[in-house]
Amino acid sequence: MMIAAILSRVMRTTLPQRRRGATSTLSKKGIAALRLCAVLFFAAFPLIADEASQTFEEGNRLYLQAKYAEAIVQYEKVVERGSESGELYFNLGNAYYKSGKIQKAILNYERAKQLLPGDEDIQFNLQLSNLQVTDKIDAVPKLFVYRWFDSLIALFSLATMGWIVYTFFLLTLAAFAYFLFAPTYLQKRVSMFIGFVFSAALIMTMIGFGVQSYKESDTEFAIVMSDAANIKSAPDSKGNDLFVLHKGLKLQVLDSVNHWRKIRLADGKVGWIPEDDCEII
Repeated sequence: MMIAAILSRVMRTTLPQRRRGATSTLSKKGIAALRLCAVLFFAAFPLIADEASQTFEEGNRLYLQAKYAEAIVQYEKVVERGSESGELYFNLGNAYYKSGKIQKAILNYERAKQLLPGDEDIQFNLQLSNLQVTDKIDAVPKLFVYRWFDSLIALFSLATMGWIVYTFFLLTLAAFAYFLFAPTYLQKRVSMFIGFVFSAALIMTMIGFGVQSYKESDTEFAIVMSDAANIKSAPDSKGNDLFVLHKGLKLQVLDSVNHWRKIRLADGKVGWIPEDDCEII
């Protein structure tokens, strides 16, 4: 199997979207200014989008010419201008992979996975990249039910999970509404049974939505960027060395203190890493 052929075959050409930003509360005095800014923004938005599109396409052209370093520059320009998409991060990951920067490839595959969680090409290239990571961490074993549930909800984004919950809610209402007006006893029994099935599905999807929401809001992950990072027992360069991690490894970030990040490995080990030695996904 030729890795280069695989990575070229699955390069995406979908245009990036504007990056999602944080919301803020405005005073009444700022409403007029906000409206003016909105008018100017939407007037300029086609130009911004067109510029991002052209830069993205230039990156694709350079990638197909095997000019991977130049393609990376173009893709990174799109990211710096505030645009993002699963396809953009996926192509950027491919370009970094071809350039031999495995930690950067994994970082961008992980970002692409967040936007396109069920994409098989992203999953495949991410697994392929992880084979080159030096550190092999055995995760704390989970019960089969928990592993199955985690793998199931990982197939859907948070927005998709929200729509699934909404759909089952409407179906449940419809089933019980039909029960109230069903003309025969048999139809009432059938509609009640279907209503309970939809209710169970609704409860399960609501639990999945809650778990997914918690993971995305309260759980942060990072990738080790340096060739070798000394993990300390405390957020201090004078702290005891606990172990060494190498580029490309995925970490869970628990806390941040004075340019240090408290991290946890998949096997449960905890320590502190300099923030310059890792990058948040």
